[in-house]
Amino acid sequence: MQRPTLYHLSMGTAGLSLGLVGARTILIEGTTLGAGLMVLGGGGILLSSLFVLSGQGSSEFEPGNFVWIAVVAAIFSVLGMILTFFQ
Repeated sequence: MQRPTLYHLSMGTAGLSLGLVGARTILIEGTTLGAGLMVLGGGGILLSSLFVLSGQGSSEFEPGNFVWIAVVAAIFSVLGMILTFFQ
């Protein structure tokens, strides 16, 4: 898999998990500033990743070795989401 694709998939996964944790917090505990910002930020990250992956974004981006940090961050954010949902 190409590094830019892996980077944007990882960032989209992290954005999705961030948005879902924020949405869960809003549904269970009510609306708070932190939860609202999590939904907005996670949604923005997800949408920007989807935009680039759809082929309409800039293809000049080369993440270099930073892609592995994004992959680890995506794994940790998914694990955190799972732990949040199954408390």
